[in-house]
Amino acid sequence: MDVKSARRKAAKGSARATGPKRRARRPAVVPAEELFEALLADTEHGVLLLDAGQRVARINGSAASMLGTSVARARNVRASSLITAVVAGDDSLAEALKRRHYEGETMLATPHGGELPVAIRTFRLGTPPWLLVTLRDLTRVRRIHEELRRNERLALLGQLATGVAHEIRNPLAGIGTSAQVLLRRFEPRDERARFVQVILDEVSRLDRIVTSLLQYSRPRTPVLQRTELAPMIQRVIELVSEPMAAAQVVAETQFPVRGAAIFLDPDLVTQVLLNVSLNAVQAMPAGGALRFEVRRVRRRQAPRGPGRRATDSGTPGARAAAPWIECMQVRISDSGVGMPRGVLRKLFHPFFTTKPSGTGLGLAISQTIMHEHQGSIEVASREGRGTTVMLNFPLEKRHGQRRELHAHPDSAHPAGR
Repeated sequence: MDVKSARRKAAKGSARATGPKRRARRPAVVPAEELFEALLADTEHGVLLLDAGQRVARINGSAASMLGTSVARARNVRASSLITAVVAGDDSLAEALKRRHYEGETMLATPHGGELPVAIRTFRLGTPPWLLVTLRDLTRVRRIHEELRRNERLALLGQLATGVAHEIRNPLAGIGTSAQVLLRRFEPRDERARFVQVILDEVSRLDRIVTSLLQYSRPRTPVLQRTELAPMIQRVIELVSEPMAAAQVVAETQFPVRGAAIFLDPDLVTQVLLNVSLNAVQAMPAGGALRFEVRRVRRRQAPRGPGRRATDSGTPGARAAAPWIECMQVRISDSGVGMPRGVLRKLFHPFFTTKPSGTGLGLAISQTIMHEHQGSIEVASREGRGTTVMLNFPLEKRHGQRRELHAHPDSAHPAGR
């Protein structure tokens, strides 16, 4: 046996001793096409891939929805016919072709004559260049910014109202006292007494407006107690029984068999229920039914409103951890005239009213009170069909304990003493 044969034989024996070598497993490769389709379907942003001729090669459902089309109809369509700015000469795609990466904001014209604010980002790929375009709907973001600006204006209005209200109350008290003294000096049948009575009536009306201003701008801290809603609603029905009888309105109630006690301020919540109930009765001049329902619902956690204090924000990160909360909901429904959309949008604006003698602060104060209870007030209405007001009170065990620390009567807000 030669040397080479011996070495081969020795190698075979060594291989038998050590066993066969294991082949290294290669990692599974995800097809790029499937990965791209999965990303397109998953993202909430609109995504378009434009070829070198600026035609739509790929588009996801979000982009098709934003642009008022469908995925099938948008394929191979020129992008300029889909992405059209409201402002003439605002061509984001032309700008995108001039640089590798482009970011901007624009107002797109939708096919049905609407407008859509979007943030647009583009990436130029390859040669000849293809464009990857992403669209982010800014409607909700702008709405939040507008709401923040509105809340800032309301806060400023509250500070101004507080100062003005105190300055007005002093001369009002002097005018009222002088008019009462003057009225006593006239004979009952004296014609001049009628004009003095007009002065007293207007002084009373101004005092009510000033009181409402103070209540809106400086809400009283709720003194929370474990309370059941059903007895409170029955009490409110008794309080509005006279105007209901005059308007030929019948009260209907539907309460759960086992009512849950919740933490609230009975006086403040009664004020809300009274305000909503009287509005409902006035919306039924020809009579009708006023229905009160209490039910347990799951709602998204209400955002902080202009009436909420900074100490009421709760545990940091609570919203992210538990966006849904259990609520006791009070529904107050009427079969009245309803409200048009224009009125519905302005319903909680201070000083907005459709009543000749109203101040326009009743619902604004009610909204502030609900925010103080970490709850919310919502209104659904249809012209000619009636209105439903929904009051949502959160059912959280720590709610009363947390707020009771800040709600002791001795430490209440000056406006509520």
